[in-house]
Amino acid sequence: MGFARNRSIYGIMAAAGLAILNGPAVAQDYFAGKQIRIILPSSTVDTGYGLYGVLASQHLGRFIPGNPAVVISLMPGGAGISSLNYLASVAPKDGTAIGVLAQEVATNQARHLSGVRYDASKFKYIVRVAPNVPVHMVWHSAPVKTIADLKTTEILTAAVGVGGVHNDVARAMNALLGMKWKIISGYPGTNETRLSMERGETQATVSPAILFKEQLKDWLDQKKVRVVVQYADFRHPLFPDVPAVVELAQDQEARDILTFMTSISTVGRGFAGPPDMNQQAYDIIRKAFAAMLEDKAYREDSEKRGAEILPMWGEEMSAYVNKIIATPKAIADRATAIAEGK
Repeated sequence: MGFARNRSIYGIMAAAGLAILNGPAVAQDYFAGKQIRIILPSSTVDTGYGLYGVLASQHLGRFIPGNPAVVISLMPGGAGISSLNYLASVAPKDGTAIGVLAQEVATNQARHLSGVRYDASKFKYIVRVAPNVPVHMVWHSAPVKTIADLKTTEILTAAVGVGGVHNDVARAMNALLGMKWKIISGYPGTNETRLSMERGETQATVSPAILFKEQLKDWLDQKKVRVVVQYADFRHPLFPDVPAVVELAQDQEARDILTFMTSISTVGRGFAGPPDMNQQAYDIIRKAFAAMLEDKAYREDSEKRGAEILPMWGEEMSAYVNKIIATPKAIADRATAIAEGK
């Protein structure tokens, strides 16, 4: 998907948000005296999920009639599955509990992972505030200039842990596209992977695209690194000239596998309510999110904390999740096998 098309899509999303803002009036007292819990799929707020959850907890209440308290509720377990199960079957349906969705909400279900007891198609999707797009960068001294060079030149890439995007999509590129990433797994965190490049231990690593807006901007400006590929099914606005990995596929099977594996980037940081959520509560909260995302104070706070605002509204978010859930089993199984190094 090219950058021009992305801009068109984001324009449609913005229009959807404005339509929500112009929706019918709602009862002024529905949430009066109530507390809304934002459920995080983690044990701490010091995560990407926490960033967006905390921002909402500190701003959303201003846009909800009745001014309810909005608080964070931590719910770790099962790499996000526990919080999704809770949202699906236990959480109250009156609007007093909404979730920051684990970005694997659709892929977990399509893979029939043990422990999944939710149906992602039934959540009441509110908004995906921002995608979570990883990009692969190579150090300036590495003997590659474009992703095409990886077909003939082996590059050592530092990876956090033994799974996840640092490992899985690079493995997929090797298996499906003939790339020559040599994955050095096991680093404890992204700071360590970046240091490994600077020290010459490795030549590449993965980072969220948004960090290049400020934190890693100097590396680009000083040409210390080159971003060669994006792990998403679209091009992030910060890197309109860098190919998304799905664009590199030479056949439909490879494209489908890569789309499935990178769909978590598109799902990103999204909010949803439980199935059968009270419609009035849903309308109020959705309208509040639309107002919040347009609010100057919220935007300034997001900018200060390094949080993106590239919304995908509920209907489109739901359609996208349903598309990933419907991925053929053979594709999901092949993606899982590649991620496991098989």
